[in-house]
Amino acid sequence: LSPCSPPRLRLFQKFSTFRILVCGGDGSVGWVLSEIDALGLHKQCQLGVLPLGTGNDLARVLGWGSLCDDDTQLLQILEKLERATTKMLDR
Repeated sequence: LSPCSPPRLRLFQKFSTFRILVCGGDGSVGWVLSEIDALGLHKQCQLGVLPLGTGNDLARVLGWGSLCDDDTQLLQILEKLERATTKMLDR
């Protein structure tokens, strides 16, 4: 996804539930959440965050850490995401 491209999230409208892993910081998460809201997908989407941005406040608050700057952590983070519980966000 990029801000200049058409929303590829439309492909997910066919699914009753789906998960998205946002690889970035707070700005990336905010942008993806805005696209999800604009398409009315918020009730069927679960979102995880891989903290790769300069601002990672949301990832830190949700317990994902403040930065993933070492690719040796990736497998551990993905396993943690598979076991994660869902939390509702207030935007």
